[in-house]
Amino acid sequence: MVRKLLSILFLFGTYTIIAQDLHTDSNAVSVGNESDSTAGWTGLAVITSDNTEAQSGGFAIKAESTATDGRTINYTFNAVVGQDYTIRIWAKEGPQVSNNISPAFAAWTGLSGFATTQINGTDWVEYVFNVTATAVNPNIRAYTSPYPTRFVAGNSIFIDSVTIIAVGGDTEDPSAVSDLASANTTDTTTDLSWSASTDNVGVTNYEVFQDNVSIANTGTTTNFNVTGLAPGTSYDFTVFAEDASGNTSAVSNTETVNTLADSESPSAITDLSSANTTETTTDLTWSPSTDNVGVTNYEVFQDNVSIANTGTTTNFSVTELTADTSYDFTVFAEDAEGNTSLVSNTEVVNTLAGPDTEDPSAVSDLASANTTDTTTDLSWSASTDNVGVTNYEVFQDNVSIANTGTTTNFNVTGLAPGTSYDFTVFAEDASGNTSAVSNTETVNTLADSESPSAITDLSSANTTETTTDLTWSPSTDNVGVTNYEVFQDNVSIANTGTTTNFSVTGLTADTSYDFTVFAEDAEGNTSLVSNTEVVNTLAGPDTEDPIAVSDLIATGTTSVGTSLSWSPSTDNVGVTNYEIFQDNVSIANTGTTTTFNVTGLTADTSYDFTVFAEDAAGNTSAVSNTESITTLTGGGVIDYTSENANLNTIDWTVRDLFADQNVGIGTTDTQGYRLAVAGNVIAEGVKVELQGNWPDFVFLKDFDLMKLEEVRKYIKENGHLPNVPSAKTVAQDGIDLGQMDARLLQKVEELTLYLLSQEEEINKLREENTEIKNILQRLTVLENIINPVSAEN
Repeated sequence: MVRKLLSILFLFGTYTIIAQDLHTDSNAVSVGNESDSTAGWTGLAVITSDNTEAQSGGFAIKAESTATDGRTINYTFNAVVGQDYTIRIWAKEGPQVSNNISPAFAAWTGLSGFATTQINGTDWVEYVFNVTATAVNPNIRAYTSPYPTRFVAGNSIFIDSVTIIAVGGDTEDPSAVSDLASANTTDTTTDLSWSASTDNVGVTNYEVFQDNVSIANTGTTTNFNVTGLAPGTSYDFTVFAEDASGNTSAVSNTETVNTLADSESPSAITDLSSANTTETTTDLTWSPSTDNVGVTNYEVFQDNVSIANTGTTTNFSVTELTADTSYDFTVFAEDAEGNTSLVSNTEVVNTLAGPDTEDPSAVSDLASANTTDTTTDLSWSASTDNVGVTNYEVFQDNVSIANTGTTTNFNVTGLAPGTSYDFTVFAEDASGNTSAVSNTETVNTLADSESPSAITDLSSANTTETTTDLTWSPSTDNVGVTNYEVFQDNVSIANTGTTTNFSVTGLTADTSYDFTVFAEDAEGNTSLVSNTEVVNTLAGPDTEDPIAVSDLIATGTTSVGTSLSWSPSTDNVGVTNYEIFQDNVSIANTGTTTTFNVTGLTADTSYDFTVFAEDAAGNTSAVSNTESITTLTGGGVIDYTSENANLNTIDWTVRDLFADQNVGIGTTDTQGYRLAVAGNVIAEGVKVELQGNWPDFVFLKDFDLMKLEEVRKYIKENGHLPNVPSAKTVAQDGIDLGQMDARLLQKVEELTLYLLSQEEEINKLREENTEIKNILQRLTVLENIINPVSAEN
């Protein structure tokens, strides 16, 4: 007896484990035990319970990505290896910060038969996965955004109504709905409601049928608003309950609904209008009438007699009318139940008379006023016509200059000062009939007495010893500038016509000049004098010698070399080179460097050294002081050189090693460097002391930052950044660590300036966008005030 009972309990327990929803935690996405919680769901995204976007019930879970790859939401459940499961998840996209984002279910573990599935759109969609467990703790996972955009914060998804059911486990049908009822029935709608069905696992959906045709799935919601019904019609409604395994209840009770009859009339038409009226036809149009069900026909009346039914068309072309006759047109709107609107507004149409052959009357009072040196205002009284004047054509000295339509005035421009003009006007009607010519109005323009504006930005550039380039902005004038006269020290030197620049030649070197410009028009009116541009020409050729070096000294003299140094020479332009002489024989040019290491000397020998300074023009200073040295004696002094490096008699174990010449390790070619190493170097620290500028000059106001387009062009042409050595140069010459660090820092500082500039531009565009939005909102409000009928529609 005990054994039998245990067997029954075991079987019951096994069935319960297989049939139950394995999404067991009570949280916002649970079907049977929903709560305001995210229990059981983990991940790197920000996971919250949300009560604004629920698919069913009162809550859903929202997952929002962070800026540090936080984009996942996971759920782990207990499974039996080899067991098939159906996983149902309702999901949709939430707010997105980055465009073109495709959230997805991906990277599931412990389950076979799963394929990455994108979450598309902002509408709820049920995603169903039929999978097989390959581990006892499978993991389902959703991503708020794909890999390339994983560091974008703010992308989000919503999930709800999650069920995990073992396939074949749940075979029990939900209970049938027995109290389906309707309420608030109108002519086109009704509200259905019912009590919740019960199920051993849980009801996941109700399917609503209308006359045995499915019209809706409500999820776990136990009510539905039916729309689109026909007035005065009987309908039968039923409901089926379903669970996650697809088990369906028996059909519910049948709720019969009788919609109310349609007794509401369509709205009256208020904007019936006509157009394109001829002698025998006119085109009628109107805006659609509104109705609680729908307008099915418009009936058109002509002088209270029905002439047409247009169906749902809101226009009608009337024909067979009589010329030069008045007609009254009205329209009624009807619905399918025969309800008729009130009569529309009455549109009165007067057909045209026969062909128009009558000319308009001639204008007889054409007059002018407000005449200036270049303009005049013409005006006249309206011409009369049997149908109507449609245009006035204005002639200047018998040449047509304008068509004014029905406007009886015209402003003439572009006239010449001090000139006489004859003006006439013709009137025309729609049939092309033209009046006789009007009276002739003679206009004498005033002489031009207005001076051009003064030039205020005369400037010079490219000044040499004998030339300079002058430029200025154009002057303005009521008629037009015809010439610019250039003055040098108050003496006229050129007339440039309308050209706003002039190259001055024949100047004297190292001399100051004052330049001014006057603008003139065709009448000889002259502007005020421009600003004075002072130009100082360059001095003549450089003939001044640099100052002689007076403090040449030698230090660190050994048996084979010595180190020379001296203070910089001065020059009116600048020293460009120092030339070293040894016993009156040139041995080196140091450029602007004021030190030099002499090598290859003979031990115990006397030498005389001198230095000359030079500038770019080839001017040479007087000879420097003579620095005399005597090299050390070779005997008794240990020279640590490559020749004795391997001699047992030479002690290379020393605390301090000083070398007056170059040192090579692993190589005999130091290439002129003090230390050359053929191999790797390891050190606890390396300090590079730069003699040049550290690149903080980038942040100075006068730093000339290249435009990005210029950088793009330079890279395209050279294949590397400006002021950075190319790969070929590095392979050939190597790099100077200190110099290279300075150049790289300069690029970082330039990049910072580009970023700051772009941020400023983005902020400016953002402000402009906000202003545009505010203007659009104000325009919408004004439009609604001006045209409230259109706003309501």
